[in-house]
Amino acid sequence: MATSNLFFFLMLIFGPLISVSASTWPVCWAGMEVGFLGLVPLLFMGGISFSKEAALKYFCVQALASGMMFMGGCVLYTMYDASLLYALLFLVGVCLKLALFPGHFWVTGVIFGLEWVSCCFILGPLKVAPLAFLAEFNVLMPSFNVWVLVLASASALVGASLGNNQTNIRAMLGASSVAHGGWLAVASVYGGLWEYLGLYFVVLCLVLLHLWQGDKFCSALGVMSMSGLPPFLMFVAKLNVICSAMSAGNSYLWLVLPLVSAVLSLMFYLKFSYSLFLTTTRFSGQFSIFIISILNFVGVGWFLLTL
Repeated sequence: MATSNLFFFLMLIFGPLISVSASTWPVCWAGMEVGFLGLVPLLFMGGISFSKEAALKYFCVQALASGMMFMGGCVLYTMYDASLLYALLFLVGVCLKLALFPGHFWVTGVIFGLEWVSCCFILGPLKVAPLAFLAEFNVLMPSFNVWVLVLASASALVGASLGNNQTNIRAMLGASSVAHGGWLAVASVYGGLWEYLGLYFVVLCLVLLHLWQGDKFCSALGVMSMSGLPPFLMFVAKLNVICSAMSAGNSYLWLVLPLVSAVLSLMFYLKFSYSLFLTTTRFSGQFSIFIISILNFVGVGWFLLTL
């Protein structure tokens, strides 16, 4: 690995850590931007024909989102002015960062043109800081919790609809991130946010690793795990969010649309898993990678142990 690439990877790792550990808004925002700027040069180094176009689109959208978040956050967190205009400005910026409805328009086109490693960083670690800001926003502005839940439900439904219209597995993973983003937004209100994000990132890394290795059998298992069916890991993540919402004692109506979207999402997860199984002539993956895939099945066991 070149020294410059190593430097960019360090920016990707330490940027979100700085953001979530800082105590002032400018430093939090700067940490988020360090991670973002560390990823941009790596995007332009991709060998896919659409990588340059996807990288430029990602840069433009994220730069706009960063500006909106900075302006809204300066008023909310430094001037302590909880006005509707700046709260909406901040919330829309977060939606663009996380690809939540209505800021989801860029994700499938960007992910379609990127390599697997870049997809992993965009759909995983770079969501840590915006999600932390969203969780803090829900605490600071409890009157906006209903708005966040509406956007979460819409994101889950839109992600399921987008996934059912995709024929490319990269674009499908982008649509899947929109649907999972809806669940993450629900978790930011009710609880279970970091557990869901951690399990989602583990499953996403397994899927991308198997796709990069060309192991279609394990890739199919990973795609099925993202659906949230038992006994896969994501079943535990979604069940944890549902239990947190029920424990909060609020209306269960906000869980209806995410649950409906989970059923709709199951259609394209099954479609892609079945397609991968059909194109598998023999198991070609390494035994260690197959063992890693078995970890997808520990969901129910882990849940039973924590009852």
